[in-house]
Amino acid sequence: MLRELRIKNFAVIDQATLELDPGLDVLTGETGAGKTIILNALGLILGGRVSPDIIRQGEDEATVEALFDALPAGLREKLGEGGYGSGDDLVIKRIVSRSGKNRVYLNGSLCPLSLLSELGPYLLHIYGQHEHHGLLRPDYHLTLLDAYGGLGKHAGLMRERYQAFRSAWERLSLAKDDLERARREEELMRSQAEEISRASLRPGEEEELKANRNVLIHAEKLYTGCREGAEILYESEDAVVSRLGRYLPRLEELAAIDPTLRDAVELLRSSLAQLEEAVSTLRGYTNRVEFDPQALERLDDRLDEIQRLKRKYNGSVEEILKTAEKITRDLAALDRGAEESAALEGAFDEARRLAWAQAEVLSAERRRVAKRLQKGMETELASLGMPRTKFAVRFLDDEEERGEPPFFLGGRKITEAGTDRIEFYFSPNPGEAAKPLARIASGGELSRLMLAVKALVLNQGEIPTLLFDEVDAGIGGRVAEMVGKKLKKVATAHQVICVTHLPQIAALANSHYVVEKEVAKGRTFTRVRQLGAEEKIAEVARMLGGIEVTEQARRHAEEMIKMQGGKVKDKV
Repeated sequence: MLRELRIKNFAVIDQATLELDPGLDVLTGETGAGKTIILNALGLILGGRVSPDIIRQGEDEATVEALFDALPAGLREKLGEGGYGSGDDLVIKRIVSRSGKNRVYLNGSLCPLSLLSELGPYLLHIYGQHEHHGLLRPDYHLTLLDAYGGLGKHAGLMRERYQAFRSAWERLSLAKDDLERARREEELMRSQAEEISRASLRPGEEEELKANRNVLIHAEKLYTGCREGAEILYESEDAVVSRLGRYLPRLEELAAIDPTLRDAVELLRSSLAQLEEAVSTLRGYTNRVEFDPQALERLDDRLDEIQRLKRKYNGSVEEILKTAEKITRDLAALDRGAEESAALEGAFDEARRLAWAQAEVLSAERRRVAKRLQKGMETELASLGMPRTKFAVRFLDDEEERGEPPFFLGGRKITEAGTDRIEFYFSPNPGEAAKPLARIASGGELSRLMLAVKALVLNQGEIPTLLFDEVDAGIGGRVAEMVGKKLKKVATAHQVICVTHLPQIAALANSHYVVEKEVAKGRTFTRVRQLGAEEKIAEVARMLGGIEVTEQARRHAEEMIKMQGGKVKDKV
């Protein structure tokens, strides 16, 4: 529970310390005195966001520090896992700086802000003065029912299975769409693959064909030129090879006289051999040269086909061949896609079965819990001054809704909350039919309804400290006394901190604190102090009588405190 709260340089509070007790701790004070500031400071301890604007004017930092003891087992375990100790005490300190260097400490060790949000549900629950308006939203009713029945694990499993169900559906739908799109394109892909295959394209073929075409076009010129070369070198009467052959013996004779000419002899012999080889090449080429117009036509046809494919597939021969490879892969993937789709279909069927099965389990549990909640609410409301109120949890049909399978089946729609839609109905007047709470409940009735729900729900949990912020809105007199007794009863199992304007509730306090605003030296200060016995009587008298506290109001206040069994811890 919260044992001590220290606030420094927070808004108009320069310094304030609250030493809180078990049971019912009450905070009172004039409207605008600063009670909300204290609640905001507690919000920081629970991980709430904050702006540097909350720092008191003229100061660089604001500090909020809280001491909790008798920690729940789950929280001790979580702190131990994080290395923040595992004892019964926890000190949370949060520093807000104008420089933006904000810091959070757990038991003296720095920790991330996000961790406070995780710890908050173990430490403190704040019931705001406007929270009862949540009862106007039927979707919130389901949350309350689950909380009352302790169905958190069932609801959590429902969310997990629904998310797995939706995820499986999305994967299956995507796979089916891809497969259907591929099926539509399959005929085109097969046609393209066949066309490219039939063309028998080869890398570099186009360049080779263009070179052959150039040869065919100039065949006559090539033939004539090669024949002319063969005649000059070998076949004519004055051929180069013949003349050099006749000269070679003469040069050898000269080399016998002067050996320095031997190199010339060797060069001439080599030249003769190369010339003879050249003649052989020219003769062979002339024998191969074609004068076939049909061969040129066939070659032109092949080049035209290649050009047509290049235009059609918008790429080179190499790119067309890559396209053919991709089409082959896509066609193979099409077969695999059908197999994968079948596997996804099986996974989806299982996820759908699990989700709908969990929805059935959760719905059955909710209907069982709803009967208990109805009886419990009527008992609680009777203790809050609504003795003949009828309360009902109605399970609504989805027959008017329309949807597509698999999320809508047999008139029921499944969501992460299951298949149930509920709404709280009540009748505050005997003989009147129960109607939707959101339509007919007044502000005072909403406050008592929410307090009754909270009294039932909170008894199911382990939150040690509960803070009620002006739950007395819209009520007074005898009903206020009943609300106070209800808070007193809750305070037997939890530490209850209550901000109130009602003397009937303040009179029941185990510890009473007053929040006051004063102006000193031109500056505004908010003070928080714990009241002793006489001061508590005076404060309750003020709440009863207004600005001027009469002796009669004091006697009334003293009698009220005595009758209600409220206690005062005298100041040391």
